[in-house]
Amino acid sequence: MGVLTKQVVPQAIVPEAERRAATVEFWSLVAAVSLAVFYLVTSIYIASHRFLWFDEILTVDIARLPNVATMWQALAHGVDATPPGYHILIRGVVKLFGSSDVAIRLPSTLAMVAGLLVTFDCARRLTDGLNALVALGVLTCSFLPYYGYEARSYAIYFMLASVSYWLWTCTARDNKWSAILFGAVIFLAVAVHYYAVLLPVPYGLWELYHWRPWQPLSFKLIAGFLGAILPMLLLSRLMTSYSHQFSAQFWAAPSVWKLTETFADFFPYGLFLLALVIIWIVVVVLTKRNRTGTVVQPMQAGEAVGWLFLCIPLAGFVLAELKTNALVSRYFIASLAGVAVATSCLSWRFCRSSYSIPVGIFLFLATWGGATQVTTAMHLGLRDPRAHAIPILTKQYLRLEDPMRSDGKRFFALSRSHVYLEVQHYSKRRSEWVLLPISHPGITTDLNSVTWLGEYYPSQFWDLSDLRKHASEVALIDPEADLLDRLRQAGFTLTIRLSQPVEVVYVQ
Repeated sequence: MGVLTKQVVPQAIVPEAERRAATVEFWSLVAAVSLAVFYLVTSIYIASHRFLWFDEILTVDIARLPNVATMWQALAHGVDATPPGYHILIRGVVKLFGSSDVAIRLPSTLAMVAGLLVTFDCARRLTDGLNALVALGVLTCSFLPYYGYEARSYAIYFMLASVSYWLWTCTARDNKWSAILFGAVIFLAVAVHYYAVLLPVPYGLWELYHWRPWQPLSFKLIAGFLGAILPMLLLSRLMTSYSHQFSAQFWAAPSVWKLTETFADFFPYGLFLLALVIIWIVVVVLTKRNRTGTVVQPMQAGEAVGWLFLCIPLAGFVLAELKTNALVSRYFIASLAGVAVATSCLSWRFCRSSYSIPVGIFLFLATWGGATQVTTAMHLGLRDPRAHAIPILTKQYLRLEDPMRSDGKRFFALSRSHVYLEVQHYSKRRSEWVLLPISHPGITTDLNSVTWLGEYYPSQFWDLSDLRKHASEVALIDPEADLLDRLRQAGFTLTIRLSQPVEVVYVQ
């Protein structure tokens, strides 16, 4: 009987364990797909109800230029710092679906959702379905969702970074086809964002650590470096043109403080959520009845490479100091893919014997991220959910058109070029809006973009002589203090017509 029992029990237990694991995997996949669908639907809703802002309107205007050669010429004149690959993609979207706000934001939404699922699958292959959900939770609590409804290249850049990570960790090291795909993905990433040239950094550091004398580099790493270098060579004229014009005066010059802010921007509520996760782990461990020793697994290569993604902002800081003079947190959005999967691997290594810990972590993070997304959808008057003090004023400016015309004003003047482009994009009276760049001596990046595009889109740029000629017909909308001072010094008489919600000043 003892022998019989010894043979039968394991045979009964193993299928049960397999069925339980298969059930967990299935429901983990259902949860991942459901979360992706939630972000797809909510991002499309937000994209269709939120006004475009300056950078997004640049994207539309460049995409609608007469031909690709003109687009290339615009980028060579420093109209935008984004590579032409993204603009060509949006040009195709505009031709197929039109230039509505939701249409030009749709590629970002789809790319973000695809990146979420690729990251989940990468984490699932390295751990299991349950711990892979932790990676999704990490991403939803980052600044990634914001770029899922912005018509810029960051969500696509993130998606390509996650695909490159999947190819590196989930395919054979020296498989030539996977190496070619790996290089092609990095090539495409650089074609949509210049800072994707830093994508090979974590992979290179991993191989450097394991390198031995006379040992050749892997096919993947060689392909990755080629994929990063080739588009930089092809686009070197565009990069050098923009750099020569505006690098010295770029608004986000590198500093140690900026670097620390970059990591904080990745996860705006990171410390609070980390505290909740730690509390949850402690509660589960203290209340677990059957305390058994947990064997911690060694760190996998995939996890180590994921943590090395944190070196991308550090490499970006060095690049900014040496050449670009630009350090912006969103330029390093690729880091999120590696960090998310590495967090999953860490959870799996330490908590693989407990279902409750990864489930709790996922629910904490996904609930917080989902609540933030819903809050954004409910408060669409805010441009950036990470900067709640910044209201979008475009609608308020447009509401002034009819009252000002009733007062006999034919022109509405703005002094900030980025606001001018936003208002003019939505106004039905484009020719009546005027830009007065009087208070900003020299050519700034925003002003350069607006004036160059003015050759292809109806625009009016005035100086003091133009203002004097039409003074009685002009209303200054939300003018800056230094502009008013200059106008008074030039002999103009200014009368405040409105002070709330937007200041309106009449000129005589």
